[in-house]
Amino acid sequence: MELKMVEVSKQFQNVVAVDKVSYALEKGVYGLLGINGAGKTTLMRILCTLLKPSSGSVTWDGKDIFTMYGEYRKLLGYLPQDFGYYPDFTVYDYLMYIAVYCQIAYCK
Repeated sequence: MELKMVEVSKQFQNVVAVDKVSYALEKGVYGLLGINGAGKTTLMRILCTLLKPSSGSVTWDGKDIFTMYGEYRKLLGYLPQDFGYYPDFTVYDYLMYIAVYCQIAYCK
């Protein structure tokens, strides 16, 4: 199991948010640390397939993550620092909401 980034970059107009990141991650738990504005969130959004890099590649066991669709997302375990939620939902309501969403997203 290997998640590999090769010269991953992301540019928004004239701002380079991620600049030629290369790294290979094998089984384990990793942390991503850096100062505000360093590109951590942008890189994580790329790794979660929410953003495509401007250049470079990201592969999982040699397969491009952007062509794996649900197969890749089932492998992810990602909890952002801030995420949206509905304050009136009970835990059960929220889990049911997510279950329905996942059914729709992965059953295409």
